[in-house]
Amino acid sequence: MGNVVGRYLLPALAAVLLAALVAACGPWSTPTLAPTASASPGPSPATITPQHGWELPANEVVFIDHEVMVEGECVEGDCQPGPMIDFPTHGFDPDTRSVHSRLPLEVNDDLKVLYGDGTSLRGVAGGGAATRLIAVLAVPAEMEGVRIVQVDRDGTVTLEVGGEVLVLAPDEMWTNTTEEVREQGAGRARLITTEQIYNYGIVDKANILAPTPQP
Repeated sequence: MGNVVGRYLLPALAAVLLAALVAACGPWSTPTLAPTASASPGPSPATITPQHGWELPANEVVFIDHEVMVEGECVEGDCQPGPMIDFPTHGFDPDTRSVHSRLPLEVNDDLKVLYGDGTSLRGVAGGGAATRLIAVLAVPAEMEGVRIVQVDRDGTVTLEVGGEVLVLAPDEMWTNTTEEVREQGAGRARLITTEQIYNYGIVDKANILAPTPQP
């Protein structure tokens, strides 16, 4: 994750979730990516550099939310149900432009980007959602497959995902969907995986509502 990422919430969550899903459903096959982006990717060099430094005042952050949704349908035989995972731990209120977290989060002058990361399961893939908020203290930053390259003064973000460069203005979303059929239990299941990155834009730090971390 590099040395730019702040304090993690539920640091072992991703590993536990992946282990549970693989144990219940069997090995994953390699899908073919079929991107359907509402924000058109630009050129795709392996790595790009920011064109300017940090421009937002100390009382503002940019909120980026990344979610992977897996929906499963049994198409043959008797498919073993997938795992039941946790529940969402954060949300965004568009009316008040506030971020709500169930878990402690340290908000200070060093906080630059609030990054939400989550997975949800539906159908025979399983059920529930597991999410976390990550405090990013410097940009560029590496976020497990998503690189935050640059944040503009108006809240536009430049990201790098799988070698593609995405430029998302506030309230713009990138979507990537894959589909596969595989053995699951005594049957075969069709799994549709949708990955989304939504840029909520600039949020005042006073509108980040979370319990204060305990020493």
